[in-house]
Amino acid sequence: MVKVVTAEYSGVCFGVRRALKMLERSVKQAEDENRKAVMLGPLIHNPRVVDQYGKKGVEVVSLEDVCSGSIVVVRSHGITLDIEKKLQEMDEITVMDTTCPYVKRIHQLVSMRSEEGFSIIVMGDKDHSEVKGIASRIKGDYIVVSPDFSDEGEKLLAEFIKNHHKIFAVAQTTSRPSNYNKLLKKVRKLSIGSGGSFDFAKTVCTATLKRQDAAGELASRVDAVVVVGGGNSSNTAKLFAVVKERNERSFMVESPSSFSDKQIRLLEKCKLIGITAGASTPDDQIIEMKEFLEKL
Repeated sequence: MVKVVTAEYSGVCFGVRRALKMLERSVKQAEDENRKAVMLGPLIHNPRVVDQYGKKGVEVVSLEDVCSGSIVVVRSHGITLDIEKKLQEMDEITVMDTTCPYVKRIHQLVSMRSEEGFSIIVMGDKDHSEVKGIASRIKGDYIVVSPDFSDEGEKLLAEFIKNHHKIFAVAQTTSRPSNYNKLLKKVRKLSIGSGGSFDFAKTVCTATLKRQDAAGELASRVDAVVVVGGGNSSNTAKLFAVVKERNERSFMVESPSSFSDKQIRLLEKCKLIGITAGASTPDDQIIEMKEFLEKL
């Protein structure tokens, strides 16, 4: 029989747990008041959870589809300043803002520092909703730097630093700490070399740090690792990258049905399997995976 061990600090973080509770309250309020609750974009990057609430009548909508009288649940990753202002201008809607407090803090930091004359560097995925929300609150010049540090990206970063002498850096909350530290080292070296000033904020979520550390430790002592989470989840993908570095037999899946036959055969040969899960993965999905693997 396969033994299965779950990593410490697996699954939903404080921000996601808070968002799910607020969504549940919104659903109840909508039922009590005979109104419609909608998500303005997927609440979290977990398709199974979004589908679950879709069956309860909670649709994922764009701003243009928000109807009068709706309870609008803002996603945990946050929204752009433009969308926020448009929501405030709409009549007869109730806004339930589930934006993670850690993301809100970055909004406040970049807004304040850019007003002080700092140009902003944001490390993260430029197409991610969290990064779009952060960038929209910057009042001045900024650059979004991908953590992959491509040659083209480094060239653009060097040019940006050359042309701006007061620089402030932040990172997407789910960033890998090693990548952010690498960026800070590069920026510090380039900015000091050009006679500029540089400051930064520690914006990588502490839950992300603990989850990645625990997952890495587990991966080094088991035969295989299963990372449970949405395929569209940034933090789950980064968690998978951490365990893959420690253990080649690592798999990222949304549910037990996501495994291929080949992967199942490999797992059946293991004596000890580790499980970890992204910040958007509820406890019931982790339990479901554990029970499935224990029956192999």
